[in-house]
Amino acid sequence: MKNSGFFLLALWLIIQSTQKLTKLNFPYDTVVIPALALVAGGIIFLQVVKTRLGDIGLFLLSIWLILPSSLYLFKFSFPYSETSLAVLGIAAGMFLIIRK
Repeated sequence: MKNSGFFLLALWLIIQSTQKLTKLNFPYDTVVIPALALVAGGIIFLQVVKTRLGDIGLFLLSIWLILPSSLYLFKFSFPYSETSLAVLGIAAGMFLIIRK
């Protein structure tokens, strides 16, 4: 299950980066790409919770994947959402680097 979350995360990264570099679009890309991030984040989140929050970096990464894609797909926001997501991304990256 964990590998499928990482596979979807890798697929999301490749598609999103390729699209930004080449400026190519495909039908429904504004739904498919955020939905892919949402599913990847959900799978990783479930795996981390299943292991009793053993990896804080992966937990924060899953939240970071879920929140922006949910904000975009469901068209809602909260005060300081961009700043909060940036801080969450930095924290996730730092914990992934130190492997906690």
